Amino acid sequence: MIALALTLIPLSSFSAPRVTPGSACKVLNQKVVYAKKTYSCIKSGKKLVWNKGVAVKPTPTPTLSPTPTPTPSPTTTKNFSYAPPSVLSENIELCKVKEIVNARFGLPTGFPESTLTTQKTGNVKWALIPIDFSDLPGEKNFRSRVDPQMKMLSDWFASVSGGKFTIEWVVLDKWVTLPGTSNEYKIPFSDTPDRSPEVANFWKKAMAESDKYFDYTNVQSVNFLLPEKQTIVQEFIKGAPWDKAVREMITNEGPISTFSIFGANFFTSGREVWPLWAHEFGHAIGLPHIGSSRESSPFHMLDIMGNQEGVTRELSGWLRFLAGWMPTNKIFCQTSSTITKTEFTLVPLSSQDNGIKMAIFPLGNNRAVIVESRRATKFSCSDSMIKDGVLVYTYDGKFGHNEDFLLPIFPTGRPVIRSTCLTPPSEDLLLHEGEKVMVEGISIEVLAHGNYDKVLISRKP
Repeated sequence: MIALALTLIPLSSFSAPRVTPGSACKVLNQKVVYAKKTYSCIKSGKKLVWNKGVAVKPTPTPTLSPTPTPTPSPTTTKNFSYAPPSVLSENIELCKVKEIVNARFGLPTGFPESTLTTQKTGNVKWALIPIDFSDLPGEKNFRSRVDPQMKMLSDWFASVSGGKFTIEWVVLDKWVTLPGTSNEYKIPFSDTPDRSPEVANFWKKAMAESDKYFDYTNVQSVNFLLPEKQTIVQEFIKGAPWDKAVREMITNEGPISTFSIFGANFFTSGREVWPLWAHEFGHAIGLPHIGSSRESSPFHMLDIMGNQEGVTRELSGWLRFLAGWMPTNKIFCQTSSTITKTEFTLVPLSSQDNGIKMAIFPLGNNRAVIVESRRATKFSCSDSMIKDGVLVYTYDGKFGHNEDFLLPIFPTGRPVIRSTCLTPPSEDLLLHEGEKVMVEGISIEVLAHGNYDKVLISRKP
Protein backbone atom coordinates (compact mmCIF):
# COMPACT_ATOMS: atom_id res chain seq x y z
CA MET A 1 0.00 0.00 0.00
CA ILE A 2 1.66 3.24 -1.14
CA ALA A 3 1.33 5.88 1.59
CA LEU A 4 -2.35 5.04 1.86
CA ALA A 5 -2.20 5.24 5.61
CA LEU A 6 -1.29 8.90 5.27
CA THR A 7 -4.92 9.79 4.73
CA LEU A 8 -6.51 7.65 7.38
CA ILE A 9 -5.79 10.17 10.14
CA PRO A 10 -7.67 13.49 10.00
CA LEU A 11 -4.83 15.88 10.82
CA SER A 12 -1.55 14.21 9.99
CA SER A 13 0.06 11.74 7.67
CA PHE A 14 1.21 9.61 10.55
CA SER A 15 0.58 9.06 14.26
CA ALA A 16 3.01 8.48 17.08
CA PRO A 17 3.54 4.84 17.97
CA ARG A 18 2.30 3.35 21.23
CA VAL A 19 5.29 3.65 23.55
CA THR A 20 6.07 1.54 26.60
CA PRO A 21 9.15 2.50 28.65
CA GLY A 22 11.81 -0.17 28.20
CA SER A 23 10.33 -1.54 24.97
CA ALA A 24 12.45 -1.75 21.84
CA CYS A 25 12.91 1.22 19.49
CA LYS A 26 14.74 1.52 16.17
CA VAL A 27 16.54 4.87 15.86
CA LEU A 28 18.97 6.17 18.51
CA ASN A 29 17.97 9.63 19.87
CA GLN A 30 14.61 9.51 18.09
CA LYS A 31 11.94 11.36 20.08
CA VAL A 32 8.21 10.57 20.07
CA VAL A 33 5.34 12.29 21.86
CA TYR A 34 2.82 9.80 23.26
CA ALA A 35 0.25 10.13 26.06
CA LYS A 36 1.47 13.67 26.92
CA LYS A 37 5.11 12.59 27.34
CA THR A 38 8.18 12.93 25.14
CA TYR A 39 10.04 9.61 24.96
CA SER A 40 13.62 9.22 23.72
CA CYS A 41 15.23 6.19 22.13
CA ILE A 42 18.31 5.41 24.22
CA LYS A 43 20.96 2.70 24.29
CA SER A 44 20.70 0.23 27.14
CA GLY A 45 23.50 -2.30 26.93
CA LYS A 46 23.41 -3.56 23.34
CA LYS A 47 19.72 -2.71 22.84
CA LEU A 48 17.81 0.42 21.83
CA VAL A 49 14.85 1.05 24.15
CA TRP A 50 12.43 3.86 25.02
CA ASN A 51 13.24 5.80 28.22
CA LYS A 52 10.71 6.75 30.93
CA GLY A 53 9.68 9.92 29.11
CA VAL A 54 9.34 13.56 30.14
CA ALA A 55 5.97 15.27 30.57
CA VAL A 56 5.08 17.70 27.78
CA LYS A 57 3.88 21.10 28.89
CA PRO A 58 0.56 22.00 27.24
CA THR A 59 0.54 24.90 24.79
CA PRO A 60 -2.38 26.77 23.24
CA THR A 61 -3.68 25.41 19.95
CA PRO A 62 -2.53 27.76 17.19
CA THR A 63 -4.51 29.02 14.25
CA LEU A 64 -3.12 27.63 11.01
CA SER A 65 -2.69 29.81 7.95
CA PRO A 66 -3.66 28.11 4.67
CA THR A 67 -1.21 30.23 2.67
CA PRO A 68 1.70 30.92 5.06
CA THR A 69 4.38 33.48 4.37
CA PRO A 70 7.52 32.41 6.23
CA THR A 71 9.87 34.99 7.70
CA PRO A 72 13.52 34.28 6.89
CA SER A 73 15.88 33.80 9.80
CA PRO A 74 17.77 37.00 10.69
CA THR A 75 21.03 35.05 10.26
CA THR A 76 20.55 35.08 6.47
CA THR A 77 21.44 38.79 6.17
CA LYS A 78 25.15 38.21 5.44
CA ASN A 79 26.09 38.26 1.79
CA PHE A 80 29.26 36.77 0.38
CA SER A 81 30.47 35.54 -2.98
CA TYR A 82 30.22 31.95 -4.10
CA ALA A 83 33.43 29.91 -3.99
CA PRO A 84 33.73 26.50 -5.69
CA PRO A 85 35.10 23.46 -3.81
CA SER A 86 38.80 23.59 -2.97
CA VAL A 87 39.27 20.14 -4.55
CA LEU A 88 37.83 18.62 -7.70
CA SER A 89 34.69 16.51 -7.52
CA GLU A 90 35.06 12.82 -8.27
CA ASN A 91 33.05 10.90 -10.86
CA ILE A 92 29.35 11.37 -10.12
CA GLU A 93 28.74 7.66 -10.71
CA LEU A 94 30.55 6.96 -7.42
CA CYS A 95 27.80 8.86 -5.62
CA LYS A 96 24.90 6.92 -7.16
CA VAL A 97 24.64 4.75 -4.07
CA LYS A 98 22.58 1.63 -4.65
CA GLU A 99 19.60 0.32 -2.76
CA ILE A 100 20.32 -3.31 -1.81
CA VAL A 101 16.77 -4.37 -1.01
CA ASN A 102 14.12 -5.13 -3.63
CA ALA A 103 12.38 -1.86 -4.49
CA ARG A 104 8.76 -2.30 -3.46
CA PHE A 105 6.17 -1.03 -5.97
CA GLY A 106 9.02 0.22 -8.16
CA LEU A 107 9.94 2.86 -5.58
CA PRO A 108 13.70 2.54 -4.96
CA THR A 109 15.39 4.56 -2.21
CA GLY A 110 18.68 4.59 -4.14
CA PHE A 111 20.06 3.79 -7.57
CA PRO A 112 19.28 2.53 -10.11
CA GLU A 113 16.36 4.91 -10.41
CA SER A 114 12.74 3.84 -10.81
CA THR A 115 11.58 2.21 -14.05
CA LEU A 116 8.02 3.57 -13.72
CA THR A 117 7.10 5.25 -17.00
CA THR A 118 5.09 8.20 -15.62
CA GLN A 119 6.43 11.35 -17.27
CA LYS A 120 8.57 13.46 -14.92
CA THR A 121 10.25 15.87 -17.32
CA GLY A 122 8.86 18.43 -19.72
CA ASN A 123 5.41 20.01 -19.64
CA VAL A 124 2.39 17.82 -18.82
CA LYS A 125 -1.34 18.41 -18.48
CA TRP A 126 -3.27 17.82 -15.27
CA ALA A 127 -7.07 17.91 -15.25
CA LEU A 128 -9.41 19.25 -12.59
CA ILE A 129 -12.95 17.88 -13.01
CA PRO A 130 -15.78 18.94 -10.64
CA ILE A 131 -18.33 16.14 -10.08
CA ASP A 132 -21.63 16.39 -8.19
CA PHE A 133 -24.92 14.52 -7.74
CA SER A 134 -28.62 15.17 -8.37
CA ASP A 135 -29.23 15.47 -4.61
CA LEU A 136 -25.92 17.25 -3.89
CA PRO A 137 -25.22 19.98 -6.47
CA GLY A 138 -21.85 21.71 -6.57
CA GLU A 139 -21.33 25.37 -5.67
CA LYS A 140 -20.94 28.04 -8.38
CA ASN A 141 -17.62 29.47 -7.20
CA PHE A 142 -15.75 26.16 -6.77
CA ARG A 143 -12.57 27.56 -8.34
CA SER A 144 -11.94 29.80 -5.34
CA ARG A 145 -11.22 26.61 -3.36
CA VAL A 146 -8.79 25.10 -5.81
CA ASP A 147 -7.14 27.78 -7.96
CA PRO A 148 -4.58 28.74 -5.26
CA GLN A 149 -3.87 25.03 -4.64
CA MET A 150 -3.31 24.33 -8.33
CA LYS A 151 -0.92 27.28 -8.64
CA MET A 152 1.07 26.23 -5.57
CA LEU A 153 1.43 22.69 -6.92
CA SER A 154 2.64 23.94 -10.31
CA ASP A 155 5.07 26.35 -8.64
CA TRP A 156 6.37 23.62 -6.30
CA PHE A 157 7.15 21.13 -9.08
CA ALA A 158 8.78 23.83 -11.20
CA SER A 159 10.92 24.79 -8.20
CA VAL A 160 12.05 21.36 -6.95
CA SER A 161 12.67 20.07 -10.48
CA GLY A 162 14.72 23.12 -11.43
CA GLY A 163 12.25 23.79 -14.24
CA LYS A 164 12.59 20.28 -15.66
CA PHE A 165 8.97 19.36 -14.88
CA THR A 166 6.05 21.77 -15.31
CA ILE A 167 2.30 21.30 -14.97
CA GLU A 168 -0.39 22.88 -17.12
CA TRP A 169 -3.81 22.66 -15.47
CA VAL A 170 -6.90 22.10 -17.63
CA VAL A 171 -10.15 22.79 -15.75
CA LEU A 172 -13.68 21.79 -16.71
CA ASP A 173 -15.74 24.83 -15.69
CA LYS A 174 -18.99 22.91 -15.22
CA TRP A 175 -20.12 20.27 -12.77
CA VAL A 176 -20.41 16.74 -14.11
CA THR A 177 -23.39 15.04 -12.46
CA LEU A 178 -22.95 11.33 -11.76
CA PRO A 179 -25.92 8.94 -12.14
CA GLY A 180 -27.84 8.01 -9.00
CA THR A 181 -27.75 9.78 -5.64
CA SER A 182 -24.76 10.72 -3.52
CA ASN A 183 -25.44 7.95 -0.95
CA GLU A 184 -24.61 5.36 -3.60
CA TYR A 185 -21.01 6.64 -3.65
CA LYS A 186 -20.18 6.72 0.05
CA ILE A 187 -16.59 5.69 0.82
CA PRO A 188 -15.70 6.09 4.52
CA PHE A 189 -11.96 5.47 4.30
CA SER A 190 -9.10 6.06 1.88
CA ASP A 191 -8.56 3.34 -0.70
CA THR A 192 -7.66 2.50 -4.30
CA PRO A 193 -9.72 1.00 -7.15
CA ASP A 194 -7.78 -2.26 -7.12
CA ARG A 195 -8.51 -2.79 -3.41
CA SER A 196 -12.06 -1.46 -3.18
CA PRO A 197 -15.01 -2.24 -5.49
CA GLU A 198 -16.68 0.96 -4.24
CA VAL A 199 -13.69 3.07 -5.32
CA ALA A 200 -13.53 1.23 -8.65
CA ASN A 201 -17.23 1.98 -9.26
CA PHE A 202 -16.79 5.66 -8.33
CA TRP A 203 -13.73 5.98 -10.57
CA LYS A 204 -15.29 4.30 -13.62
CA LYS A 205 -18.51 6.32 -13.44
CA ALA A 206 -16.65 9.60 -12.90
CA MET A 207 -14.47 8.91 -15.93
CA ALA A 208 -17.36 7.71 -18.10
CA GLU A 209 -19.48 10.81 -17.39
CA SER A 210 -16.65 13.35 -17.59
CA ASP A 211 -15.37 11.85 -20.85
CA LYS A 212 -18.61 13.04 -22.48
CA TYR A 213 -17.68 16.69 -21.87
CA PHE A 214 -13.92 16.85 -21.38
CA ASP A 215 -11.01 16.48 -23.81
CA TYR A 216 -8.46 14.19 -22.13
CA THR A 217 -5.83 14.62 -24.84
CA ASN A 218 -2.35 14.30 -23.27
CA VAL A 219 -3.74 14.52 -19.72
CA GLN A 220 -1.44 12.78 -17.27
CA SER A 221 -3.32 13.11 -13.97
CA VAL A 222 -7.06 13.50 -13.33
CA ASN A 223 -8.13 15.20 -10.10
CA PHE A 224 -11.82 15.21 -9.23
CA LEU A 225 -13.42 17.85 -7.00
CA LEU A 226 -16.53 17.11 -4.92
CA PRO A 227 -19.09 19.71 -3.72
CA GLU A 228 -17.94 21.84 -0.79
CA LYS A 229 -20.54 20.52 1.68
CA GLN A 230 -20.23 16.85 0.77
CA THR A 231 -19.59 14.16 3.40
CA ILE A 232 -19.76 11.02 1.26
CA VAL A 233 -15.95 10.96 1.00
CA GLN A 234 -14.07 12.04 4.10
CA GLU A 235 -10.51 11.12 3.26
CA PHE A 236 -8.70 10.47 0.00
CA ILE A 237 -9.16 8.20 -3.02
CA LYS A 238 -6.38 7.65 -5.49
CA GLY A 239 -5.21 5.55 -8.40
CA ALA A 240 -1.56 5.02 -9.34
CA PRO A 241 0.22 3.75 -12.48
CA TRP A 242 0.54 0.24 -11.00
CA ASP A 243 -3.24 -0.05 -10.35
CA LYS A 244 -4.86 -2.36 -12.91
CA ALA A 245 -8.01 -0.21 -12.95
CA VAL A 246 -5.95 2.83 -13.95
CA ARG A 247 -3.92 1.00 -16.58
CA GLU A 248 -7.09 -0.32 -18.21
CA MET A 249 -8.90 3.04 -18.26
CA ILE A 250 -8.76 4.41 -21.81
CA THR A 251 -10.58 7.69 -22.46
CA ASN A 252 -11.82 8.82 -25.87
CA GLU A 253 -8.46 10.51 -26.29
CA GLY A 254 -6.19 7.88 -24.69
CA PRO A 255 -4.85 6.64 -21.32
CA ILE A 256 -4.03 8.58 -18.16
CA SER A 257 -1.50 7.82 -15.39
CA THR A 258 -3.06 8.77 -12.05
CA PHE A 259 -6.22 10.11 -10.44
CA SER A 260 -7.29 11.54 -7.08
CA ILE A 261 -10.49 12.49 -5.25
CA PHE A 262 -10.10 14.60 -2.11
CA GLY A 263 -12.57 14.25 0.72
CA ALA A 264 -14.05 16.71 3.21
CA ASN A 265 -11.07 16.48 5.58
CA PHE A 266 -8.84 18.31 3.14
CA PHE A 267 -10.82 21.52 3.07
CA THR A 268 -11.00 22.02 6.85
CA SER A 269 -8.73 22.94 9.76
CA GLY A 270 -6.27 24.92 7.67
CA ARG A 271 -5.22 21.95 5.58
CA GLU A 272 -4.04 22.35 2.01
CA VAL A 273 -4.53 20.03 -0.92
CA TRP A 274 -1.42 20.79 -2.98
CA PRO A 275 1.12 19.05 -0.67
CA LEU A 276 -0.77 15.75 -0.86
CA TRP A 277 -1.08 16.09 -4.64
CA ALA A 278 2.70 16.53 -4.68
CA HIS A 279 3.34 13.62 -2.30
CA GLU A 280 1.14 11.14 -4.12
CA PHE A 281 2.43 12.10 -7.55
CA GLY A 282 5.95 11.72 -6.14
CA HIS A 283 5.14 8.03 -5.71
CA ALA A 284 3.71 7.89 -9.24
CA ILE A 285 7.09 8.95 -10.66
CA GLY A 286 8.98 6.47 -8.46
CA LEU A 287 9.87 8.35 -5.28
CA PRO A 288 9.65 6.27 -2.06
CA HIS A 289 8.04 7.17 1.25
CA ILE A 290 10.58 8.18 3.91
CA GLY A 291 9.89 6.37 7.16
CA SER A 292 6.75 4.61 8.27
CA SER A 293 3.36 6.10 7.43
CA ARG A 294 2.13 5.24 10.93
CA GLU A 295 5.13 6.13 13.09
CA SER A 296 7.02 9.35 13.66
CA SER A 297 10.26 9.47 11.70
CA PRO A 298 13.22 11.82 12.31
CA PHE A 299 13.07 12.91 8.65
CA HIS A 300 9.32 13.53 8.43
CA MET A 301 9.54 17.30 8.89
CA LEU A 302 12.35 17.59 6.32
CA ASP A 303 10.82 16.10 3.18
CA ILE A 304 7.38 16.14 1.56
CA MET A 305 7.85 12.43 0.80
CA GLY A 306 7.99 11.76 4.55
CA ASN A 307 5.14 14.00 5.67
CA GLN A 308 3.32 16.21 3.19
CA GLU A 309 2.04 18.32 6.07
CA GLY A 310 5.42 18.91 7.68
CA VAL A 311 6.97 22.31 8.20
CA THR A 312 9.36 22.52 5.24
CA ARG A 313 7.39 20.84 2.43
CA GLU A 314 10.75 20.49 0.75
CA LEU A 315 12.07 17.74 -1.50
CA SER A 316 15.48 16.65 -0.28
CA GLY A 317 18.55 16.84 -2.49
CA TRP A 318 18.83 13.04 -2.46
CA LEU A 319 15.33 12.54 -3.87
CA ARG A 320 15.89 15.30 -6.43
CA PHE A 321 19.03 13.42 -7.51
CA LEU A 322 17.07 10.16 -7.66
CA ALA A 323 14.32 11.82 -9.75
CA GLY A 324 16.87 13.17 -12.24
CA TRP A 325 16.10 16.77 -11.24
CA MET A 326 19.47 17.65 -9.69
CA PRO A 327 22.01 18.59 -12.39
CA THR A 328 25.28 16.75 -11.86
CA ASN A 329 27.25 20.01 -12.06
CA LYS A 330 25.46 21.10 -8.87
CA ILE A 331 26.60 17.99 -6.95
CA PHE A 332 30.00 17.64 -5.27
CA CYS A 333 31.01 13.98 -4.98
CA GLN A 334 33.92 12.71 -2.90
CA THR A 335 34.43 9.23 -1.49
CA SER A 336 35.06 9.30 2.25
CA SER A 337 38.40 7.51 1.95
CA THR A 338 39.86 10.41 -0.09
CA ILE A 339 38.74 13.22 2.25
CA THR A 340 41.47 15.24 3.94
CA LYS A 341 40.22 18.84 4.03
CA THR A 342 37.65 20.27 1.65
CA GLU A 343 36.03 23.70 1.84
CA PHE A 344 33.14 24.78 -0.36
CA THR A 345 30.14 27.07 -0.64
CA LEU A 346 26.66 25.56 -0.68
CA VAL A 347 23.94 27.29 -2.67
CA PRO A 348 20.56 26.82 -0.90
CA LEU A 349 18.56 23.90 -2.27
CA SER A 350 15.66 26.23 -3.15
CA SER A 351 17.83 28.85 -4.88
CA GLN A 352 18.08 29.27 -8.65
CA ASP A 353 21.72 30.43 -8.38
CA ASN A 354 24.48 28.43 -10.01
CA GLY A 355 26.85 26.46 -7.82
CA ILE A 356 27.02 23.36 -5.64
CA LYS A 357 23.69 22.51 -3.99
CA MET A 358 24.49 19.12 -2.53
CA ALA A 359 27.61 17.26 -1.43
CA ILE A 360 27.64 13.46 -1.27
CA PHE A 361 30.31 11.43 0.53
CA PRO A 362 29.87 7.66 -0.05
CA LEU A 363 30.90 5.61 3.00
CA GLY A 364 30.90 2.16 1.44
CA ASN A 365 28.41 -0.60 2.29
CA ASN A 366 25.76 1.24 0.24
CA ARG A 367 25.74 4.24 2.55
CA ALA A 368 26.54 7.93 2.17
CA VAL A 369 26.70 11.23 4.06
CA ILE A 370 24.81 14.06 2.33
CA VAL A 371 25.10 17.80 3.00
CA GLU A 372 22.75 20.49 1.65
CA SER A 373 21.70 24.05 2.47
CA ARG A 374 18.10 24.75 3.53
CA ARG A 375 16.02 27.95 3.54
CA ALA A 376 12.39 28.70 4.32
CA THR A 377 10.38 29.14 1.11
CA LYS A 378 6.87 30.16 0.17
CA PHE A 379 5.95 26.47 0.35
CA SER A 380 6.99 26.16 4.02
CA CYS A 381 4.57 26.34 6.90
CA SER A 382 5.10 29.57 8.86
CA ASP A 383 6.53 28.22 12.09
CA SER A 384 9.23 28.85 14.69
CA MET A 385 10.65 25.43 13.79
CA ILE A 386 11.60 26.75 10.36
CA LYS A 387 15.21 27.82 10.52
CA ASP A 388 17.79 28.40 7.81
CA GLY A 389 20.95 26.33 7.93
CA VAL A 390 22.82 23.27 6.75
CA LEU A 391 21.22 19.83 6.74
CA VAL A 392 23.48 16.81 7.23
CA TYR A 393 21.96 13.37 6.77
CA THR A 394 22.81 9.82 5.86
CA TYR A 395 21.45 7.50 3.19
CA ASP A 396 21.42 3.76 3.91
CA GLY A 397 20.66 1.43 1.00
CA LYS A 398 19.70 -1.41 3.37
CA PHE A 399 16.36 0.30 3.88
CA GLY A 400 13.53 0.61 1.39
CA HIS A 401 10.22 2.37 0.80
CA ASN A 402 8.37 3.12 4.08
CA GLU A 403 11.60 2.75 6.09
CA ASP A 404 14.11 5.24 7.54
CA PHE A 405 16.58 5.23 4.66
CA LEU A 406 17.36 8.93 5.33
CA LEU A 407 18.36 10.08 8.84
CA PRO A 408 19.37 13.62 9.94
CA ILE A 409 22.63 14.16 11.85
CA PHE A 410 22.55 17.10 14.25
CA PRO A 411 24.05 18.25 17.60
CA THR A 412 22.69 16.44 20.65
CA GLY A 413 20.97 18.20 23.53
CA ARG A 414 18.77 20.50 21.53
CA PRO A 415 15.34 21.25 23.02
CA VAL A 416 12.21 19.83 21.48
CA ILE A 417 10.11 22.50 19.73
CA ARG A 418 6.37 22.23 19.45
CA SER A 419 5.17 23.03 15.96
CA THR A 420 2.17 25.11 14.89
CA CYS A 421 2.10 22.97 11.76
CA LEU A 422 0.57 19.53 11.35
CA THR A 423 3.72 17.71 12.44
CA PRO A 424 4.98 16.34 15.78
CA PRO A 425 7.39 18.25 18.05
CA SER A 426 11.04 18.00 16.98
CA GLU A 427 14.49 19.39 17.65
CA ASP A 428 16.05 21.90 15.26
CA LEU A 429 17.71 19.49 12.84
CA LEU A 430 19.95 21.97 11.00
CA LEU A 431 23.52 23.12 11.61
CA HIS A 432 24.14 26.84 12.09
CA GLU A 433 27.22 29.03 11.88
CA GLY A 434 30.05 27.71 14.06
CA GLU A 435 28.45 24.29 14.61
CA LYS A 436 29.77 20.93 13.47
CA VAL A 437 28.96 17.23 13.63
CA MET A 438 31.02 14.06 13.21
CA VAL A 439 29.84 11.15 11.07
CA GLU A 440 32.08 8.06 11.04
CA GLY A 441 35.23 10.14 11.33
CA ILE A 442 34.07 12.85 8.91
CA SER A 443 33.74 16.36 10.38
CA ILE A 444 31.18 18.72 8.84
CA GLU A 445 31.45 22.31 10.07
CA VAL A 446 29.52 25.45 9.06
CA LEU A 447 32.07 28.26 8.78
CA ALA A 448 29.70 31.03 7.68
CA HIS A 449 25.99 31.43 7.04
CA GLY A 450 24.21 34.03 4.96
CA ASN A 451 22.96 34.10 1.40
CA TYR A 452 25.05 30.91 1.03
CA ASP A 453 26.65 28.52 3.52
CA LYS A 454 30.40 27.98 3.75
CA VAL A 455 31.18 24.44 4.85
CA LEU A 456 34.40 22.69 5.86
CA ILE A 457 34.68 18.91 5.48
CA SER A 458 37.71 17.24 7.08
CA ARG A 459 38.95 13.87 8.17
CA LYS A 460 41.94 12.92 10.29
CA PRO A 461 44.44 10.66 8.49
